[in-house]
Amino acid sequence: MARKRNANREEIAGVEGFTDEDDKQQPANSVDDVDDLVSELDEEVIIDEPDEDLIAQASQGLSEVAEDETFDMLSPALEGELSEDPVRLYLREIGEIELLSVDHEFWLATRIEAARRVNVLMRDHPIARRGQQITTNIYMALSDELIISWSRLAEDTQRLGYDTPDFTKIHMEALQLRQTWAITTPSYLRAYLDNGRWGVDHFWDQVARNALTVFIFLYLLPEETAMAADNFFAQKHKMPSLAPYLVEQASEGEPKKRARKTPSAEDKTHEEDLVRLPAESQLRSTLEEVQFRAQESRQMLIRSNLRLVVSVAKRYLGRGSSFLDLIQEGNLGLLRAVSKFDPSRGYKFSTYATWWIRQSISRSIADQARTIRIPVHIFETFNRLMQVQRQLTQTLGRSPTPEELALEADFVDAKDKQLIQRVKGEPSLIPHEVHMRWNQAASKVVQVLRAAEEPVSLESPVGSEDNSMLGDFIEDEEAQEPMDAAAREMLREQVKNALAVLSPREREVLEMRFGLLDGKDHTLEEVGQAFNVTRERIRQIEAKALRKLRHPTRSRHLRDFLS
Repeated sequence: MARKRNANREEIAGVEGFTDEDDKQQPANSVDDVDDLVSELDEEVIIDEPDEDLIAQASQGLSEVAEDETFDMLSPALEGELSEDPVRLYLREIGEIELLSVDHEFWLATRIEAARRVNVLMRDHPIARRGQQITTNIYMALSDELIISWSRLAEDTQRLGYDTPDFTKIHMEALQLRQTWAITTPSYLRAYLDNGRWGVDHFWDQVARNALTVFIFLYLLPEETAMAADNFFAQKHKMPSLAPYLVEQASEGEPKKRARKTPSAEDKTHEEDLVRLPAESQLRSTLEEVQFRAQESRQMLIRSNLRLVVSVAKRYLGRGSSFLDLIQEGNLGLLRAVSKFDPSRGYKFSTYATWWIRQSISRSIADQARTIRIPVHIFETFNRLMQVQRQLTQTLGRSPTPEELALEADFVDAKDKQLIQRVKGEPSLIPHEVHMRWNQAASKVVQVLRAAEEPVSLESPVGSEDNSMLGDFIEDEEAQEPMDAAAREMLREQVKNALAVLSPREREVLEMRFGLLDGKDHTLEEVGQAFNVTRERIRQIEAKALRKLRHPTRSRHLRDFLS
């Protein structure tokens, strides 16, 4: 039963009720010739605000949306031009890279997955922690996993009513993948899984995981060992067990020989079910080749999807980041997608990578594009409010109120929303508690809209002649009024004149007590320590000085400032 792969684009872009109107209504940007170049990109991709949770949720049901359509990076008129523009040069370079087919993506990802599984075994194996050679032990562990996976694969396919995949064809495809990833014939394993409900049915996902485990194991085996395992399966219709390469310790100067002993009948039966592994050195060389091919595949998978990054990045022009910055951030998301992609899940790599690319770009815009940084979750909430606001504006023919935005953007609980919509024509029928929660949700909407407002520079010119700045019209609340500043300066002069009639010691005591010099009032104890006298003596000096200043001939100059 062939599975339908062409799902509705709106269903995919609308995972969790999420559609991105923001990307569809982007303002035009003037990036000169670069915009003309980018407009040549014709590949269609899913456009949505990437999110960690959405990636995990949508990965289960993503269809093949980002189809490898034709990318004409440069128009014929521009093809022959020589330019030093880095964007133009970058687009010309990636435009020469061929796109990958679905099968090629699957094979490259399988190579990477095989190396990843070997690395996990090398890291977690108990012998690895003791620093010993573990190559043979890795293959022994993989052998056990092969037997278990094939047994589960046969049981699952029988339960689902399908034939078990052809072991020999899987083996031949694995041998081809060892030679090159650019295989010209279609993938038998992928075609087999596509005939079921791969990526849709949970049981078929288990079938795919077990089938991929068998495929990876045969890919990791040395060629002669894989051939022996295939012959064993053809004769006995079961998976063989792997046994290490046995040698006996020879004396110095003598060659090593295979261990020989007189086998019992039970040993002979057990020996017939074994396939011997090559020597440790040959296995180590095989795993080194696996790692090299994985690195080569990783680079190829990245390079062939650079145009997908450009196609996604151009949708985010005009949001505060340059085009090259958007491409760089998208490339980081592509690297992350390569490291996280699981070929057993049943969807295209380009579909999966689109989510990571979008998430990386949107996060960078939220973090770097604004003068005043706001948290990413506030930025995403603001984008969602903008989408709802545009929809309501088109529906209502006016700007929606914060209460309407809170209701449509699901800032209100589902039960409260149903009640409000049911009695919308009669607000008096809404219970007080529900109305309070609705008002709180509307307040949150206002806070998000205010937080996401673009800052305006105080150096922005005002007027047609550009001789005034915006900052000139904003009150400085900390600055003094001119009249108050003049009065304070006059008071300072009068106090200074009044203190001139006192003795130096009396003047210094009053200046310290009332903070006339540094603005800090000092206690009697502190002033006494400064003059090395008692606090009582300081109090007497202070009282005497104040009596002098209260004399009408001296105080009349200060009385006008009391009002």
